[in-house]
Amino acid sequence: MDEATASPTPAQAQELLDQAQSIRAASTSAAAWPVAMVFTSLAILGSMLMVGMQIVSHTGYGAPLLAAAVGLWAGATACIWPMFQKSTKAGFTKRFLTSLLAYLLLYVLALGVGVTFFREGNLWFYLSAAVVLAGVGLAAAFRELRA
Repeated sequence: MDEATASPTPAQAQELLDQAQSIRAASTSAAAWPVAMVFTSLAILGSMLMVGMQIVSHTGYGAPLLAAAVGLWAGATACIWPMFQKSTKAGFTKRFLTSLLAYLLLYVLALGVGVTFFREGNLWFYLSAAVVLAGVGLAAAFRELRA
């Protein structure tokens, strides 16, 4: 530092900026995993629900109970995992809410269509719904990891 002005030299200032950038990168590099786990868990739960809906629709009981149970676990997962975060990346709230709302909209749509049109089950509908829900959940997880 320059003794007369007590300010760093340009080289020292650049070194301090590099250190600050390194600290910033280290503090946010681990911030994505809880959100990625939320959406991975939702992908798993949603796809399992669709397969379960196909199975229980043939037995005539359990579909509403299965849907409610998976919905409760999905809600708990979506609320609890983000609490593990100590820091977040820029734009986290918007990314998280848009991904979560898109997933939940597809979840409700899949349940509604399945209950309305396929009361006795339809393997192709429930398998395709499982793939779509898994895909949206995993896409949201990877979106947060890349952010």
